[in-house]
Amino acid sequence: MKYELFDYQEAAVAALSKHLIRATRDHDEDPDERAAVVLAAPTGAGKTVIATGVIEASLDGDEATPGVEDATFLWVTDDPSLNRQTLQKMLDSSSDIKLNRLTIIESDFDEEVFAPGRVYFLNIQKLSATATLSRSRVDGRTYSLWETIANTIVQRPHGFVVVVDEAHRGTTTAAASGRNRETIVSQIIGGGATGRPAAPVVWGISATPRRFLGAMAEAGRTTKQHTVRIEDVRASGLLKEQIVLGHTQGVDAAESALVRFAVQRVRLYDQKWAAYTAATGEPTVHPALVIQVADKPTPAELGTLISTVLEEWPGIGPEAVVHTFADHAAVSAGGYEIPWCPPEDIQDRTEIRVVLCKTAITTGWDCPRAEVLLSFRVARDLDLITQVMGRMVRTPLARRIDTDQDLNAVHCILPKFDKAAVEAIAERFRVGDDETLASGTAVIVDAVELGRNPNLAPAPAPAHDAAPRTTSAVAPASDDFDLASVDETSAPSASPIEVAQPAASSSTSAGSDEPIEAGGLFAADATPVHDLSAAASTSVFDVIAALPSYTIPRRTLRSPIDRLTQMAILLAGEHDGVTIDAKAPIKARAALLSVVDERRTVLEESGELDELVRGAGVTRLFERTVGFANPTSVSTDTSSELVLDARGVQILMKRAEALLPQGLANAYVKRLADRDDQIRQAQLTTIALAGDPSLPTALKNRASHIVEQWFKDYGGAITRLPAPEQERFDRIKRESDRPLLTTITLPSNKTESSAGTAWERHILSDADGLYRTELQGWEEHVLRTELTAGAVAWYRNPSTGRHSLQIPYTTAGGINGLAPDFVFVDQVAGRLVASLVDPHGTHLADAVDKLKGLAAYAATHADAYHRIQSVALVDEHYLLLNHKDPLIRDAITAFDGTDSRELFRAHGTGY
Repeated sequence: MKYELFDYQEAAVAALSKHLIRATRDHDEDPDERAAVVLAAPTGAGKTVIATGVIEASLDGDEATPGVEDATFLWVTDDPSLNRQTLQKMLDSSSDIKLNRLTIIESDFDEEVFAPGRVYFLNIQKLSATATLSRSRVDGRTYSLWETIANTIVQRPHGFVVVVDEAHRGTTTAAASGRNRETIVSQIIGGGATGRPAAPVVWGISATPRRFLGAMAEAGRTTKQHTVRIEDVRASGLLKEQIVLGHTQGVDAAESALVRFAVQRVRLYDQKWAAYTAATGEPTVHPALVIQVADKPTPAELGTLISTVLEEWPGIGPEAVVHTFADHAAVSAGGYEIPWCPPEDIQDRTEIRVVLCKTAITTGWDCPRAEVLLSFRVARDLDLITQVMGRMVRTPLARRIDTDQDLNAVHCILPKFDKAAVEAIAERFRVGDDETLASGTAVIVDAVELGRNPNLAPAPAPAHDAAPRTTSAVAPASDDFDLASVDETSAPSASPIEVAQPAASSSTSAGSDEPIEAGGLFAADATPVHDLSAAASTSVFDVIAALPSYTIPRRTLRSPIDRLTQMAILLAGEHDGVTIDAKAPIKARAALLSVVDERRTVLEESGELDELVRGAGVTRLFERTVGFANPTSVSTDTSSELVLDARGVQILMKRAEALLPQGLANAYVKRLADRDDQIRQAQLTTIALAGDPSLPTALKNRASHIVEQWFKDYGGAITRLPAPEQERFDRIKRESDRPLLTTITLPSNKTESSAGTAWERHILSDADGLYRTELQGWEEHVLRTELTAGAVAWYRNPSTGRHSLQIPYTTAGGINGLAPDFVFVDQVAGRLVASLVDPHGTHLADAVDKLKGLAAYAATHADAYHRIQSVALVDEHYLLLNHKDPLIRDAITAFDGTDSRELFRAHGTGY
């Protein structure tokens, strides 16, 4: 693959490849055994990229997947434009699949069978009753496509896979359809009442496979499903994090003003992307405005609309405007002629900046640079709006932007929606539409722009200023500001103000070859990766940004050996002409081979190796001798050794390559064999070692250790790389099988809701220095108490993401992340120091586990904080647990109960 796949994508490729191999083998062994494989993945997961990885592995195989010999894929959709887009995505993402292996079936297609090693794309309209492809011996045709499909199933069933894209649309059960006539997709799959031969293997791809699964079960197929979790897709950064809804509660006089506002928003995106990509050297992003019009707009209405857009956007002309209406012809818009553009071309035709559409543009349409939707549909067209928005939630650079949250958002402007309709569509966006829009997107109805708080000063605020203030909406904050600095004149003390730095811990390294034990989450060297010198850290922002945070292992883990290999490649590569460690790949390979050497030495010293190597090169031949036509004869059984030939050894080497990945198996053979006559013995030794059950674990632990050590050794150099290069390293860190120390990235600006109570001294604020949020009762009590006590600044810690301070804790289900609600910055003895104060929910099932995780974190990082406290409302009193107190930490660690209130009652003090 040309792309570096995300961990969940790699897991999906591996699982689906194994399912297809098994399904093919089962059908070879029993022709009545037919299977259906299902990829269930939400919008934005990269289904086509995953499918390309599976097809690439099936056609050509690799060291981990043997592939399917002579495999053929028939890719079926109900949209010809989707086929063209899928073909192009495959070409863009695959390093092995070339154009000569991809065929779009057109009306002139005429073959007896499908060729092996190929992918064929078919849209079902070509098999309608009147289509020429559905009939043979017409227009010079020898075979109908129906005959080609049937012939392939009958003559060469091995490796033939029917792929049904958007599988929920083309299949249904008989009960659900309410009719006996089979759909075209069902007839392609064959079997049952269709009267057509059944495809050996069917592969369905869908965000909502329930209908497809029901149809396959009804057809008697064995089903295997792999599901991609929405949480993994969101964590990858492939989906935008926010949808901002703009409206005037249905005031029709404001429609033209909202058109201008939509243009202003897309122009602001243009400015922000230009600044960001210029600074990072990444490809330029050209934001587009999508305008969804009514079903039958008049030329005059379209002309007025286009004139308003061009008037507000002087940098573009009429040639930048296209439409995707169903008639595929140019339309008149006043004095303009607006050409039609195939939807799949819009993303790459960067000169297009305005797209007109009516209903949904098309299933599978992708245009991540479409940043703003202006929809003139009414509330009853809610589905049509969500369908278009579902195609606009992908991030333009396939990752989130940490420094500017606005670039992780998409705007939806609704001139014809009143307040109730806006709330309805907001809820739809939050819940999600399984076919078009992933759930869990943050929806902002009444937006306000936030930036770094320009009013922050280190002096403690007067106690009476802690009270919240309710204000009317204010103008957006200016983008032109400097980080709030602390100097001597603004401090209440005459002495210079210093910034407390997180201290390095004397704890042992987590990079040992031992797996993580319970309570061992913080065994890593506690030196933050990011370099923050005392001279540079002069603001509350730097204090918070330097705090130790941790990556939280995902449920889908990438192999440590793969992570090590990728990190070595990155360290050895050039980044703006600079190489961090040119010898990293050599070091990584040598370190892993030394693990194999160590295991070989152990087996040699125990006397086991010779027998294992000898056994690897032979197999046993079992023979039974029976008397012929002699019922009284006694059969005899004998066995002997049979030496494997070169082909047999190669088969075993393929398996060794899967156990010793990333070329380790072949590298070890080369290490042992100096001459050609030594190769067989070297291969057998490698095969024997690969079969040792303890070796894979030792290799993985050593690989994890090296990755952790490299992040410590090269952390400073990595942080000086451009943002996209840093992100590649960060992905490796996030894919660890254990928590790794990191720091958080604070945004310089973001869009948030203007609802809630307005508070002062938050590090992000509007132009008046106010931050609005909705808090629970005990959360508000903590915030009010801390501000009254004189906190210089505070940070509402997000629950997830790069801006969130994360603390790992263990539960029965694995390692999870705790995001303490508040970080406060206090001035203590002339220094700015941070405090973690977490309003603790005692009602939660994992409340005790979280306390244990926070206590373990405090044991390692106590010196980084002034205070680390959990606060809970217990028996109508606010109590705190002081995690900086070793006795309190010991009590929490030793606690074996399930009710966290017992800890507060026994060890808490008044808050």
